[in-house]
Amino acid sequence: MGRREGVRSGTAWGCLFNGCLAVLVLLLVCFIGLWGWAATADGRAEGRARADVRSAAEARQERLVAAAADGVLDDSEIARILPRGDPAQGLVSIERQGPDLIVRAELLGVGPGVFLTSETFVTGCFAFDVALDGEPKPAVTVRELAAENHPQSACAAAGLPSPSIAPREDFTPP
Repeated sequence: MGRREGVRSGTAWGCLFNGCLAVLVLLLVCFIGLWGWAATADGRAEGRARADVRSAAEARQERLVAAAADGVLDDSEIARILPRGDPAQGLVSIERQGPDLIVRAELLGVGPGVFLTSETFVTGCFAFDVALDGEPKPAVTVRELAAENHPQSACAAAGLPSPSIAPREDFTPP
């Protein structure tokens, strides 16, 4: 069996055919890579937004510790630290149990945009457990509340009433 007659590799047409084939394969590889990158863009943007909502919860935790440093944490101080917002609810509920309290809030995380959107928004529901009699200073622990498969709806799924608390105008944080 001999070589097929057609385009020979030593001719100008053979080099052109081999070059076009190489370019087409390279374009196919680039297309598949870009397609994979684009298919995972939503997950990456949501991951950054979730990291942002967790850092927002940690920042609120630090502010609650600072506000409770005097041993008293009233509702207006909490409402100032966890303001109501949109699309996140902000402060959802306050439960007092002796000197301790549990504050529930829905916080917002913002991530980069995907394709035509400018930003990715994620909400999370958090419970802040405040122990005012902690030594040497008040202790605040934070935990994320999650509804099954829908962490954004955890505050709504818990059936928590929305408080009618607004920060006092004359309040100035320490």
